[in-house]
Order: sequence, then C-alpha cells, then structure tokens
Amino acid sequence: MERIPGGEWTGIRYNYLCEEKPELLMEMRANGNLETHLEEVEDFYSERLWDLVERQMEREGVDEELKAQDPLGWVGRVNNIRAGVKEQLIAEICR
Repeated sequence: MERIPGGEWTGIRYNYLCEEKPELLMEMRANGNLETHLEEVEDFYSERLWDLVERQMEREGVDEELKAQDPLGWVGRVNNIRAGVKEQLIAEICR
C-alpha cells in the first residue's frame, strides 16, 4: 500500500490529482514517484507560503512597529495576507 505523506499542501495536491488528473496519478503510482512528488510539493509550498507572506507584509507595512501599537490589528492583517497568499498558491498547485 502506498504511503501518502501528511501535510496541508500534500493533501491539496493529492486531492487535485485524484479529481482532475487521475491518469497522471496512476502514472506516478506506477513509476513509484508519487510519494517523492508529494513530499517535494509539501516542502516547496510550505516555504513559498512564508516567503510570499513576508514580502507582502513588507509591501503593506505590517511590521514590528504596527505589532507593538496594535497587536490585534497586526494579527488580523497577517491572517488576511496569509489567506490571500494561500488562495494564490492553491490555484498554482492545482494546475
């Protein structure tokens, strides 16, 4: 039985392959690359998420000064940025 690595991005990619690209999924299974592919996806998108979040925070001025002045506002802005970036990456991963 194949081992599906755990992780947020792995689940998104695996579900996409199951639903939209079953031929590719079967090919990866047959070649034995599915587990490696999913691990690479998890590593890449986990790192990419925070890289893009940090860049967006810089562009929007969401910094330590804002965090000190308005901690709840800072958390809200970071969460909004993260959600937007995550949405962008989900669209990217499902191609």
